[in-house]
Formats: sequence, structure tokens, C-alpha cells
Amino acid sequence: MTQANLLILYLREVVLFPSNEARLEFTEEEDKKIIRLSEKDYDNHLLLVNLKDPLEETPSINDLPKIGVLCKIKSKIDLPNGIMRVILSGLDRVEILNYIETKEFLSAFVLPIKKFEYDFSEALALKRIIDRKLEEYINISPYMSNTVIGRISDVKNISKLGDIIVSELPLEYQSTIKYIETPDPIERLKLVIEDLSKEIETVKLENKIEDNIKIKLEEEQREYMLREKIRLLKEELGEVDLKEEDIKKLRNKSADENIPLHIRKRLNEEIERYTLANPSSPEVTTIRTYIEWLISLPWTTESKDNTDIKTIESVLDVSHFGLDKVKRRIIEYIAVKKKTNSSNSPIICLVGPPGVGKTSLASSIAKALNRDFVKISVGGVNDEAEILGHRRTYVAASPGKIIQSMKKARTINPVFLIDEVDKLTKDYKGDPASALLEVLDREQNSKFCDNYIEEEYDLSKVLFILTANNISDIPSPLLDRLEIITLSSYTVFEKINIAKYHLIPELCDDYKVKNIKFTDSALEKIIKYYTKEAGARDLYRQIDSIIRKIIISKSKKEKIIVDEQDVESYLGMTKYKIQANDETKKTGIVNGLAYTPYGGTLLKVTCTAYPGNGNITLTGALGDVIKESIYIALSYIKANNEKFKIDYKI
Repeated sequence: MTQANLLILYLREVVLFPSNEARLEFTEEEDKKIIRLSEKDYDNHLLLVNLKDPLEETPSINDLPKIGVLCKIKSKIDLPNGIMRVILSGLDRVEILNYIETKEFLSAFVLPIKKFEYDFSEALALKRIIDRKLEEYINISPYMSNTVIGRISDVKNISKLGDIIVSELPLEYQSTIKYIETPDPIERLKLVIEDLSKEIETVKLENKIEDNIKIKLEEEQREYMLREKIRLLKEELGEVDLKEEDIKKLRNKSADENIPLHIRKRLNEEIERYTLANPSSPEVTTIRTYIEWLISLPWTTESKDNTDIKTIESVLDVSHFGLDKVKRRIIEYIAVKKKTNSSNSPIICLVGPPGVGKTSLASSIAKALNRDFVKISVGGVNDEAEILGHRRTYVAASPGKIIQSMKKARTINPVFLIDEVDKLTKDYKGDPASALLEVLDREQNSKFCDNYIEEEYDLSKVLFILTANNISDIPSPLLDRLEIITLSSYTVFEKINIAKYHLIPELCDDYKVKNIKFTDSALEKIIKYYTKEAGARDLYRQIDSIIRKIIISKSKKEKIIVDEQDVESYLGMTKYKIQANDETKKTGIVNGLAYTPYGGTLLKVTCTAYPGNGNITLTGALGDVIKESIYIALSYIKANNEKFKIDYKI
């Protein structure tokens, strides 16, 4: 072959060596066109170029190799699904002089590889080494068939010999293309010996690992058989296995006097089912978990209440300032229980704006009464199974939040806080508010039944405390069962006392400082001009900010008193403005009193009169109550115009 111009076909992840054939399938239209043109204009000849990076879509000419494989299209079939199936026959390596780019295709000028002279004795020695290595590899490896020996038995050409052997080796793509780029046949034979040696060692290691795994599996199987025999022998001899030991422990626990008689009966039935169940059955775990729940629930264990009213008052006063209604109700409950020995607990619902201490008060009540405290939040809960539990037929079923919390409480009379009851949601999964009715109804909660437990549980001794921000969002049937206690927003006086006796000591204790004091006027300024809230959360944040800045800028030993004049230097300009009462009389302006959850304020109500039909026009986003008030005022003036000496025509 002399110098020739050939079309180039890129190969990715596939290498075709001279003296070998390959069946390839093409789906790209560009590849199909190259093959058709080669048939038409190049006498079925093609130049195969292997890309170093098989993921490269449009490789640069500078990155393409200088040696390719000349091949011939042996056969071509166009399949109905748009795939072109081609059998290519590798002819020889060729040297690529230069690449030529056209608008459609890439071609190259090629020359035959020059003939390499070599020592026949060296070649014979290498061939013998390859024969030995090949025979050893075929004997131990499943990757190569012994047909390769038949293919090379009559081959005298060492170049062809190397190409046939390497095409059968299970090498990675990058390790294979080096054989295309190595034109010297002696060097290629040395590479074949090197790769064969590596493959032999790898296969030996694989076989060793497989043998070890096989031995281990056989040992495990043997151990299993022996254990089964031991188990049967133990059964014959009357000895118990681990499951029997577990069943014995469960029977001892179920005999506890704190478990009611009907629950013990149910436990015995379930333990019997557990005994008869096959250890490999998935039902075993379900039965075992259910037994554990029945045993671990507090059925009769009750904590003794603290009935010392003075102690209860002092504990509540230390933790919370004000909130007299709630404290008085708890004292009444304890006093009545002490006198009548009644077990009925009230269902209290604390309604008030955020930050007034509803949630923390419930914890303080539990501490004052010497009871366990548990809490669940039902804000955003939309599945009634969260309250009532799932049926045991479901996978991964569990009790509802009520029973789960009772297990944590370990007593049947804890203080149970149900937070954010006004934020319950309702959808296709059910109505959790309706599920709470059974829990919070005094007539029903002594026989509360969880879907998972399937046995009646007494909740009548639980002191339920609910919290809500907005009473109008609590469902009516639920509201009917609750004793509502409204917590209004704190006054400025109350906030000053909360800051002095609770917030500042707590923050100073956290930051390990004792030399910072706040005057009443400073606290009043912070409350009025830097916070606008019903509770004391923002006040806490503002005081926290001041203390942190003092710690950074001042010495720890220096005594610091924060006065009214110092507040702006720590917190910056005031955020809110207090609407002062306008004492002067101005026509058309009236001082109106407004109430919000954040506190009261003054509103300037202004009006003006002009010629018209006698109708009144209202501006601003007024509510229905305010509109009605304006119409009543106008009606009153019209009805009493003579009394006030007002001309009716006006």
C-alpha cells in the first residue's frame, strides 16, 4: 500500500486489532454516511482512530493519535430500527501523516508502518514464554477460551501473534489502545507478557478470595446445621433456647401487680402467640413489639401530688410574674382534691398572644405539683392517626402521640401539655381535632382507646393543659370541653417586674456577670420605644443585646448601671412611637381607644363636612364593628339635633 487518503471513523471503548474482526452497530447518521462513502468511493476501506477520552464528542486534531488501524468493511446490514450493523476486518497499522478537515467529514493521509528488524532468537524466546503464560492463564481463568491456542498455533508472524492474543485479553480500554500505538512487534510481545503476568496474579487472587468465601459459607451452613441439631437436642432434653428465655422474662414482667387483670390476660394471649410463631416469620417482631408496649405503659403507677398550697404558690411565683387567674385555678384544684379526694382533673386551655408564658407555665405547674411533665405540639397535624395511633395491620405501625407520651411520663397522672391546639389542620387523612374529643372529654377519657393498643386506657387523672393564640380558631366541639383561661398582654409595670426579677438575673447568670443593673426608667424606655409585643420575648432579646455589648466594651469588674439616657447608645434610634393624648380641643378630631393583642393605643379619628346628599363616606380599612359605631353616632346626632342645637339641614 502506498500513500492514501482515507475517511476516519472514531472508535470509543472498542479496539479493533489487525488480523481480527469486529461486529459493530452504529446509530449516528454521521457514522452511517462515512461507512456508505467508504463503500462507494474508497473500496470499502476505512481508517479507525481510537480516542483517548471516549467521552469527547468533538476532539481536537492535535489530540488525535499518529497511528491508526486500516480496516475493510466485510459486510453491512441496515436494520429496521435505524441501526446499521457492520462487520469490520482489521488489515494493518498505518502511520497518519496529517489530518484533513472538511465541512462534513474528517479524513487523513496515511502510510504503511515501516518494517521492524528483530532478533529471531529473542522472538522465539518471547513466543515460548507467551505459550507457557497463556496455557497457565487459560487453566485458571474463566475469561479466555482455549480456542485462542488453535488460532495462534500456525501463526509465524510475531506481529499477528501479539494482535490475536491481546484481542482476547480482558483489558481496560486505556490499557488496550497502547498496543495500537506500539508499532514494534517485539515491544508488543513484551507488553503482552507483562499484561498476561498481571492477569494471572489477579485471577489467582480472585480465585483465592472466592475459595475463602466458599469455605466461609460452607462453615456457616455447617454451623447452622449444628445449631439446629443442638436446638432439637435441647428440646429433647427439656432445655430452653434464647427465645424461651425471652418468653420467660416477658411472663415475669406481665405478672406485675401494677398491670390490671384484663391487660394481664391480653398479655398472656399475646405471649402464647409469640411462643407458637415461627422465629423466621416477620410477625414475630410485630407481636414482640406489641407485648413490649403493653408491659411498659404505666397502668396504675401514680405520683403523689404536692398538696402544700403555700409551696405551690411560691414555686409558681418564682417562675412566673403575674398570671394570677391560672395560679388561682391550680390552687383551687389542689384544695378541692385535698378536701374531696376527687381524681377528676380540669381540662385547662390557656389562650393568649405569643410570648406571655403559656408553654413555660405548664412546666412550672408540673414542678409545683410534683408531677411528671410531657408535651406534644399539634400545630400543623393533619392526620388523626398521630393522636389515635395506627392499626397493627399496617407496616411499622405505632401508638399515637398520647400513648407515646404516657409511656415517657411513667405515671398515669402527669401534667400533659397539648401545644398550639388552634393550629390543627384537616384534610382527607382525617380530622385530628375530632380525635382529641375523646382524649379531652371527662366522661370519655377514662376509657380512651388507642388503635394500636386496642385496650382501654385511663386518662382521667391526667392534668391536661392546652395552649392557643386565637380562641376563634379552636373547633367548637373541642372548645365546649375546655375551661378557658385568657392571658392578656402584660402591662408596662408587669414587664418591668418580669425584666427585673426574671429576665435580667437569668441573662446575667448565663453570661457569668453580676455587675450590670438596669434602672426602671431604662426598662420602661426599652418596653415602650423598642418593643411592640404582648409577651416578653422581644424585651428579652433587647436586654440580651445590651448585656452583650456591655460585656464587650466594659471591664468585668466595673459596676455598670444602664439608665434611660444610655439605652439609645446601645440599641440605636427608637423603633416605635407612643401616641400621646391631645389635650387641646380641635373640631373634627376625636381621641379613640384601640385594643390589639400587643396592647392599647390611641387613634385619632378625624372628620369633615361638605355639601352633599347627607350620606357618610368612611375611609381606611375599618372593621364592621367600627362602621356600625359610626352609623350609631350619626343616628344619635340626627335624633338629638334640637337638644344639641344643630341645624338638621347640615
